[in-house]
Amino acid sequence: MTASSALAHHSHVYFYDQCKSVTIEGGIDSVQFTDPHAKLVIRLDDGTTYTVDWMTLNNLRRNGILEPAKKALTSGARVSVMGAPIRTAAEIRRYVPDFTREVSPTTVDATLVRVMDDSFRWARPPQNPDLCKDK
Repeated sequence: MTASSALAHHSHVYFYDQCKSVTIEGGIDSVQFTDPHAKLVIRLDDGTTYTVDWMTLNNLRRNGILEPAKKALTSGARVSVMGAPIRTAAEIRRYVPDFTREVSPTTVDATLVRVMDDSFRWARPPQNPDLCKDK
């Protein structure tokens, strides 16, 4: 693994705009509990599909979330997800110059995942409020 790919994997702030937030609500198309991150694919009522980048399996396990998440986050379950939207490829290249891929604007870094019947809820601890002061 090169230094820049290690940076890319461990630096969500370079890939996702932590100073912006989007909320999506829809049904789960699929869930991937795989490394490097668990991913949810959410289909909104208008047919738009979002990919939600979540936590690593180790973090889910360590926080006691993995088994409840597997039980609650199943295909068809209605969810609400809040998160930081992905940056454009050009914005990412300002931080990671050798980043060559394109990105899907319907990708979100989850900060809150909630099943609509309240059978499951996870939220990331609040970020440093000074992070977005100048934005």
